Amino acid sequence: MALGRLRGSARRRQPAYPAHWEADIPLRDGSAAHLRPITPGDADALQTFHRGQSERSRYFRFFAAKPELSPSDLETFTQVDNVNRVAFIVEISGALVAVARYDRVGPTEAEVAFNVADSLQGRGLGSILLEHLAAAALENGITTFVAEVLPQNKQMLSVFADAGFDVRRTYDDGVFQVDFAITPTARSVEVIAERERRAEARTTERLLHPASIMVVGASRERDRIGARVIRAILDSGFDGPVHPVNPEAWEIAGLRAYARVRDVPGPVDLAVLAISPEKCIRIVPDLAAAGVQGIVVLSGGFADAAERGRELQRELVATVRAHGLRLLGPATLGFFRNGGENPLNVSLIPRTGQAGAVALAAQSSALSAMVLAAADERGVRLHEFVSAGNRADLSLNDTLQHWEDDASVDLIAVALESVGNPRKFTRIASRIAQVKPLLVLRPPGVDDQAPPGHQVRPSALPRAALDQLLEAAGVIQAKTVDHLMDMVDVFAREGTVNGTRIGLLSNSPGLGAALRGAAEDLGLSIAHENLRVPVGADRRLIPRAFTSMAGPGHADIIVVGILDPMVGDLLEVAREIEVLARNSAVQVVMVVVAPEERMRPLREAAAESASMPPVFSIPSRAMGAVWGLVRFAQRRITVLDGVDRVDGTDAAAARAVITRHLGDEPVRLDAEDTAELLGAYGIHVLPSVHATGPEEARAAADEIGYPVALKLADGPLRHRTDLGGVRLDITSPQHLDAVLADMRRTLPAAADSFIVQSMAPPGVSTVLTMREDPSLGPVLAFSIAGDATSRLGDIAYGIPPLTPESALALIRRPAAAGKLFETIGGHRPDTPALQDLLVRAAALIHQHPSLAQVELNPVMVGADGVSVIDAAVTVQRTPNRLDSLRRTLLPSS
Repeated sequence: MALGRLRGSARRRQPAYPAHWEADIPLRDGSAAHLRPITPGDADALQTFHRGQSERSRYFRFFAAKPELSPSDLETFTQVDNVNRVAFIVEISGALVAVARYDRVGPTEAEVAFNVADSLQGRGLGSILLEHLAAAALENGITTFVAEVLPQNKQMLSVFADAGFDVRRTYDDGVFQVDFAITPTARSVEVIAERERRAEARTTERLLHPASIMVVGASRERDRIGARVIRAILDSGFDGPVHPVNPEAWEIAGLRAYARVRDVPGPVDLAVLAISPEKCIRIVPDLAAAGVQGIVVLSGGFADAAERGRELQRELVATVRAHGLRLLGPATLGFFRNGGENPLNVSLIPRTGQAGAVALAAQSSALSAMVLAAADERGVRLHEFVSAGNRADLSLNDTLQHWEDDASVDLIAVALESVGNPRKFTRIASRIAQVKPLLVLRPPGVDDQAPPGHQVRPSALPRAALDQLLEAAGVIQAKTVDHLMDMVDVFAREGTVNGTRIGLLSNSPGLGAALRGAAEDLGLSIAHENLRVPVGADRRLIPRAFTSMAGPGHADIIVVGILDPMVGDLLEVAREIEVLARNSAVQVVMVVVAPEERMRPLREAAAESASMPPVFSIPSRAMGAVWGLVRFAQRRITVLDGVDRVDGTDAAAARAVITRHLGDEPVRLDAEDTAELLGAYGIHVLPSVHATGPEEARAAADEIGYPVALKLADGPLRHRTDLGGVRLDITSPQHLDAVLADMRRTLPAAADSFIVQSMAPPGVSTVLTMREDPSLGPVLAFSIAGDATSRLGDIAYGIPPLTPESALALIRRPAAAGKLFETIGGHRPDTPALQDLLVRAAALIHQHPSLAQVELNPVMVGADGVSVIDAAVTVQRTPNRLDSLRRTLLPSS
């Protein structure tokens, strides 16, 4: 695939290397490659690449036969200024396999050209290179790409047409002239997300479904990791070739052993490593040569150990990706798959249980072991399990995208100690939660510091921020391992519910009261109850009571509470309830309070029978599981895909303001630039004048017109009316003089720096803060102004872009939000105007990553609109967003 003649340009001094453009990238087939800016040192590699291309590809690229590049060509193509002339190369196993570039041909226009190795065409390199070129171009103020493409070059024409941009084509003199704006559109973002989803799903699928496996570090010593994993593979019934690698053995577990990786007959799809960190790194080139596509590293001693281990982990990931491979781990417990045509256990778990429709994932070996033990205790039937370990390469995001479209998976549960890319996680979750339950456990205490081995960007936001974002995405969050697996058990046995009405059946008013109290503690309400159903007397009474409560218009979920009467067979009663539940449209949960010797048969029967309703012995745990069913039925999902185009916004004008001040250090904009920036998005700040001393303050008030407000220009009291930093309703020059004198007397630290501003109409005072968080990306924080809000953390968080609907949900979230929906003195706050402000502010921060922070404080919500009283904007060049408009793999450091 190739395109376009390139126009020459003046050679310049080689600029600083733009390291932030360098990235590992996912390819369409699930493999990886490395993308970076070109340098003069790449001249020889570029020549080798060019000579290796077919005559047809060279003709498509240069519109002429060009068997090799001249010294002048090489100098032109490798010496770029990374502003007006940018070029990227892609490498696999150290070889240059693709190159793309742009050359500026106008103030905001650049010509692009691509060339991909013949052997790699069709693997998505062209579209990824286009994304990265577009991101670099936008950074440099270029908004339009142009190209010349031969009609025969259908692949390149498809790359442009399928990218989601509005492409225009004209035909002239035997060549297609192509041009398109590269600013993101809803369609282009959707295309990138879908390509990313397919590639990452394919990555996980290739790793979890190998046709052949080698185990490096296989052992004949029963308790060693290499012996346990090879035994697990063989015991699972895997029907493909399994090759042990051990230089000191001829045979292991009845299989021929090989001394070296290069001796193993290939190709081999999956390599399982149970060797030291240094050996893992050294062996990667041989694995790539053997055709290995995925690697599972069971070994520890990487970033879970110490600084040296972190260095080894970074080196391992870089080496693996450089050779086009993908990695699960290190320090992973492995994975297993039950059922299907070819079950497989590549893990250190001896018992995988029966096959079911639950997909389960966890990170560290300890957390993985805990959730698996809890699943085994309840008899949960798993379809697949994945332990991400240190998640140095393959993450739970990749696994989720694999399970999203898997028809064999009805329920997904994830236990994670850290989230490497929270914004992406919530975007994926919002899609999954529309079609199947997604349960997530984030154990308490894991937020202050990432677990050993987990590379995360630090976040300045509290745990509540991510909790709220997950809730908005439709995720059902668990509090403990037991809570997670209790909900998994209920969903797996009972499925999802169509309503939220809860009914209580019990033979004990006391147990019924305990169940009702547990429900109320969780915010659940009981719609119907019958707490005097005898057990063991007339057996016809149980079906009669159940059928009455399960009838149309009554309960959707029935909780059956049984206080053991110590006579009769509890298992027989449970079997009767199982039959009733199977023939009804309701979901059933049982709570049985009985001695252990009478409970044990119930638990064993439930573990063996997937059709038996879940059995609990503690009311709070039963209701915690029911809470999960209700949460899924009530979910309101904020879908994060897409870019909202907001009327009356001018992204180019805003970008021009930001660019004037952009640098590596934070810069706070002055009032004039702040007003210009916000005005580009239809956000208007009340007129104000900075005044030094009484005379300037009086002149400013005369200019603005009375009544005015007077406030301190800087310091912690600049927004505090209650502490005297803000004075309102100043009606005359004499009134102003008195206020100035009082402020200078009571606030001596204030000196003579004031802001004089016109008065806003009365209303509810709110605060809107937007920041570019290193971990979460752009985040909005909305609250009702006041001490109680800040001290109690009554703040709502959201991820842009926002729709009017998601903005309204954000406005409603704070506990104090009721003020915005009350009618006081015949007037009701104009919440639609506040919605509009949030949508515009969200678009601003979403489209401009260099806005480090934007604070609108306060925003008065009056009866006829909103008034932004004060605004503060800080700009700074920021690291790459983890979830940006170019596909990349999570950095390994």
